[in-house]
Amino acid sequence: MRGATVYAQGQPIDLAIAMQAAEWLATLMSGATTPAEKAAWHEWRQAHPDHERAWKHIESASGGLRELDAQASRTALTQRSRPASTISRRRSLQLLAWTATIGLTGWFGARSDYAPVLARAALADLSTGVGERRELPLPDGSRLHLNSGSAVNIRYTGTRRLLQLVQGEVFIATAHETGRPYRPFLVETAQGQAQALGTRYSVRQTEGSTLVAVEEGAVRLMPRHGDASPLIRAGQGGGMTAHDALPAHAVSPDIWAWRQGLLLADAMPLRDFLHELSRYRHGLLGCDDAVAGLRISGVFPLADLDAVLLSLPDSLPVDVRLRTRYWVQVEARQPR
Repeated sequence: MRGATVYAQGQPIDLAIAMQAAEWLATLMSGATTPAEKAAWHEWRQAHPDHERAWKHIESASGGLRELDAQASRTALTQRSRPASTISRRRSLQLLAWTATIGLTGWFGARSDYAPVLARAALADLSTGVGERRELPLPDGSRLHLNSGSAVNIRYTGTRRLLQLVQGEVFIATAHETGRPYRPFLVETAQGQAQALGTRYSVRQTEGSTLVAVEEGAVRLMPRHGDASPLIRAGQGGGMTAHDALPAHAVSPDIWAWRQGLLLADAMPLRDFLHELSRYRHGLLGCDDAVAGLRISGVFPLADLDAVLLSLPDSLPVDVRLRTRYWVQVEARQPR
């Protein structure tokens, strides 16, 4: 597993740390934790900030896992394993812990403030699960498309039309405002606001930045702590951090293919391709560095990602390892 990049719902996490956190959860769930093990667990959490972030994530998101009958789970795992396969049983329990966590949250970021985001997403007005997409009208007649793993709040008032993007990605076709006074249409993210100017556009919340792509009209970016307010015009993409606007650039209409349930790739690096797929699939999706730069092109249905993954060896010199249903690794092809 060295040299592998692993993604959980579009965000990178070091696999070794993820598995360590899952192992500690499995140990603590066993009901037979010794004082020495508890002391070692505290020491591990304090050894590195990433350890604490990984632990807080799996702890906060594994409530549904703890509701399972732990004894029944252990029995099922034991029955599926031969007596000599103690390591396999242990790894299965680790994977059960980690993949259940990923499935429950639909989101993971290696960030210390993720817990409030998870809480806000759970309480959001509108949301989608992993692999789910929704289209629905807004109170003013605008149309809202939610991509996989997304959450928004609707905050319309007498002076503005505001969407709070808690996580994920949305596409909006804004309706013409006929009332008086005119109410601007705004999408608010952690980094600032994107104001629509007669627009069809998408807004995506990523780790530390907001990405915008405009199909029609224009969008004004307003970083939370910055002075610049550039316009992103039709056919362009741009973005912002909390302090600065990112340079505008041309985008292809392929960027919105997710609305039709498709992922379009044009000589896309394999690592980026798998990163995008991971946004629509539960579990861990890894890519070895040795094949990360291979290029892939095509039109891929988001409704059957297992088939997409299994087809990769037909066009690239790779092997696809299904370690479990929720853990897939793409590696360099081994000599036959």
